[in-house]
Amino acid sequence: MSIVVGLLAGLGFIFIGTQFLTANMKQVAGPGFHKLVARATGHPLKAAMVGVAAGAIIQSTNAVTFIVISLVSAGAATVRSAMPIVTWSYAGSTLRLLLASFDIDLVIMSGIAVIGFAFLLGYDRDARYRNLVAAMLGLFLLLYGVQIMVQAAVPLRDSEALRTVLGFADRFYFWGFIAGTVLASVIQGQTVSVIAVALAAGGVLDIDQTFLIVVGANLGTGIMAITQGAGLTGTARQLNLYQLVLKLIGVAVVLPALTIEHYTGVPLIRAFITGLTADAALQVTAMHWLFQIVSALIASTVNGPLFTLLERWSPATTAETLAAPVFITAGADSQPMVAATLVAQEQGRLVHRLPHFLDGICTNVEPAPETDEVARLATRVSSATLREGGEQLATAIDAFLAKALQHPGRQKEQELLLLLWNRNQMLRGLHGSLATFAKGLSGLAKVPDLLPLIANLEVSGHAMLRAIVDELDAFDETSLQLVAALTSDRADVLRKLRQDFIDRAPDLSAQHRQALWSTLDEFEQSVWLLRRFAANLAEGHRKFSL
Repeated sequence: MSIVVGLLAGLGFIFIGTQFLTANMKQVAGPGFHKLVARATGHPLKAAMVGVAAGAIIQSTNAVTFIVISLVSAGAATVRSAMPIVTWSYAGSTLRLLLASFDIDLVIMSGIAVIGFAFLLGYDRDARYRNLVAAMLGLFLLLYGVQIMVQAAVPLRDSEALRTVLGFADRFYFWGFIAGTVLASVIQGQTVSVIAVALAAGGVLDIDQTFLIVVGANLGTGIMAITQGAGLTGTARQLNLYQLVLKLIGVAVVLPALTIEHYTGVPLIRAFITGLTADAALQVTAMHWLFQIVSALIASTVNGPLFTLLERWSPATTAETLAAPVFITAGADSQPMVAATLVAQEQGRLVHRLPHFLDGICTNVEPAPETDEVARLATRVSSATLREGGEQLATAIDAFLAKALQHPGRQKEQELLLLLWNRNQMLRGLHGSLATFAKGLSGLAKVPDLLPLIANLEVSGHAMLRAIVDELDAFDETSLQLVAALTSDRADVLRKLRQDFIDRAPDLSAQHRQALWSTLDEFEQSVWLLRRFAANLAEGHRKFSL
């Protein structure tokens, strides 16, 4: 009974320690680490080094991957440039397993004592140190759990019942691989490897099956990554899939080599590792590390074809295509006037999408012909997708302008960049307001009594937006007057329109009446934003010819 309790207690400490360690190291890494990862993308060697450091510091390859995914989603990195970071993060994460392989009772007890005094002195309540203190506590609890499991497992070596079970299992060579895969699909893969270290050090498992458990645990890690990222789509899902592909590469190389060595006696992986050290725990760590290195080296040589495959499996979503910048590029932000010209071109793309929010809601409004492929795509998507893509592109423009404002040049150039930043906020607001307006019209079009008026509002709104876009394309003083007329205060018109709706549909429910009011308010908000946008454009044209 005491053996079972000891094993379960060890497992408990390992699980608690792992959770404390990974959760708090993510906080210790913080925004600065995000910036480091962002700067490393695009430089394969630097990305590999940052990947190793990320795995060693955060001790969770899934967490590293999701940091990279967030950067890709924000447009700060591409999947291709970020792949080496994910590839090499697994090699860095082996540090935890290495520490668990050493018999360092005195160090563990001393560490727990130090952490105890840190709690006594209030460092756990200090914002500067609390995450680091909690992370170190997690590390020492994990290591303590390993030591407890080793001590509890030692008596099992002489258990006749266990020998019988293991002897039966050994008749099927791949049971360790299957067990490792299944366990790691439920709990963290490296946690399974840590448990394998404890059982191997206690003499419960032979080295063959322990190696297979480690290989299976790595495959289980990839499966768990897919499960955790089930809600991801497009480019964000590509890196998630890459984790599984990376593990499959390792399994495809290591598992056959171990099998050949087992059945033929040809010295391969086992002979190499047992030649390095006679310590069972260190042998398990070496196996885990070797798996990561083999996977990383092979993947690094075929990242190009792998990226093409991932793009085919999970192509960019429509919103991501609409959000991708065409003109702004890294480095161009260092020249204020060039940066301003590129931003104005990107904003022009956003302006051209405005009429498409009202394409075919309840009538057969024909979208204006577009020459650009992405612009044509905007004519075939929902207003919600247009809004998502537009807001992401506006965010990318904001980030570009923020970098450009770090070296704005002359006072006039700084004023121009700020004017463009203000214009960008209006475009973001227009995309949000028009999307809400379109959604309201779509809902009201389902009310038979309102359909004729809603259709008329859609057609007139679409015509107004189309006319404004045409005028903004060839902007001059005459255009300004026309846009001002088109976007004049419509409070009286909308008030009469509301009354007309009530007169034509006196039995309209309170719910539909409230929806109607809200929809017309969004239309009024859109017109007001268009008027401000035109004034901003006129100021830029007058002062800067832009």
